[in-house]
Amino acid sequence: MVSYCTHGDVSAFLQLADFSGSTTPTATQVESFIELAEGRIEALTNHAWSTANAISVTDERVRVQRVRSNVINSRGRIQLSHYPILAFSQHATPNFTNTNGNVKIWGSGGYTDYLDSDGDKTLGTSVTGTGNDMWADTERGIIYLNSYSLHNMLNSSPAGVDGYVSYKYATATCPKDIKLATIYFTAATIAMNDDLNLMQEGDDAMNNQTKSEKFEDMAMKILKDNRRLERDMTMARAIGGFGTGMVTP
Repeated sequence: MVSYCTHGDVSAFLQLADFSGSTTPTATQVESFIELAEGRIEALTNHAWSTANAISVTDERVRVQRVRSNVINSRGRIQLSHYPILAFSQHATPNFTNTNGNVKIWGSGGYTDYLDSDGDKTLGTSVTGTGNDMWADTERGIIYLNSYSLHNMLNSSPAGVDGYVSYKYATATCPKDIKLATIYFTAATIAMNDDLNLMQEGDDAMNNQTKSEKFEDMAMKILKDNRRLERDMTMARAIGGFGTGMVTP
């Protein structure tokens, strides 16, 4: 199922009659081209751009940064590699009610699963949930741990792994620039096939191959100009441990 644009968006861009079961290519074929374009954009941007395309991460290795607070003695902060967070879950439909077994943090008794349904830990799903054992800034992909002890720090965790987190991430609604880039990538795939004879040519016009290359270039330009390529956020996941321990939020 396509998520970032429709075959109608592509036909409108190419100024063609809408694709159907009797056109060449068919609507189904164009949707397969769109899915390829979506996969390419997700690979280029290291991100998913709609809830329907949410990507699962299983047991991401994390480091916990100790944060000094005026409210309590200390907190732990984890920056995940991907964001926004849709759920700490591997379920087909991401939501924060399905959370069993997805945030495991090293402590004196080994790894404690903060989201084990048989445990006594509580979860807050916004930055205001500070009364819980764990809460999350879902938009920025940050997990906070209440009363994080020095004994939990990097020097005592196996192989320097303070925890393992499983979650799903995506931007909930596809942005307009991602939609446009998807249209351009899909149009490039269609235009490169001269046998389809879809692109009108003349003495003063570009041939189909050149148009395909132009569409490809425009898609990449959109992603680059909007800083969508290789999006990341350097925080505790890259610089955790005692060296950056005492940080005041």
